[in-house]
Amino acid sequence: MLRGLVVLLALLLTACATPQFVADVHVRHDLTEPFAGKRFTFQRGAAQSQSLLQREVETRVSDALAAQGLTPVEREADADWLVALDYGVDDGKTVVTQQPVWGTVGYGIYYQRINTGNGVVLVPSYFPETGIVGSVPVTHIVYTRHLSVDILDHQQLRDGGFAKRYEGSASNASSDNAFDPALPWLTQALFQFFPGFSGTTREVRFDLPQR
Repeated sequence: MLRGLVVLLALLLTACATPQFVADVHVRHDLTEPFAGKRFTFQRGAAQSQSLLQREVETRVSDALAAQGLTPVEREADADWLVALDYGVDDGKTVVTQQPVWGTVGYGIYYQRINTGNGVVLVPSYFPETGIVGSVPVTHIVYTRHLSVDILDHQQLRDGGFAKRYEGSASNASSDNAFDPALPWLTQALFQFFPGFSGTTREVRFDLPQR
């Protein structure tokens, strides 16, 4: 009986757990000097220049960079840094997991004391014990939603030198292939600790609002 109660409690806690957005963040950079006050603008490819989604991603990233003390400018000629963006959702990957099957694994016994005219009689009662009796394969499609940010030194680029100063990416694995709901969380994850420790990957978790 106690085992059954423990299992039931675990299932209830799982059902009541707060949903989370989980992102893997990887960064690499050589930003060893203060960068507050640097001016930046965005590089755009031909397809990005007339994209409403590009404008939305730029707004998110621009706000995040401004919060770090950088200044957005419109003209590329006025920028110290050029920011290149890449984002989207992949085609999905089929993942097979094993889902446990619950059933009766045995029976427990307890005795009820009954007083009779001839004394006390112990009457046995039996109850089933529940546990995992097997598993069944369950197929999921998992999509990876990502946001990547590269920062290049404009002067070094003009001089033909090595210009890359920062490259960072945040990715999220989900059964949802919609990018828009993930964008705010990917941006927050990437810029939570900017620029971060170079050459590291860390997991970031955010509690999602209850619906």
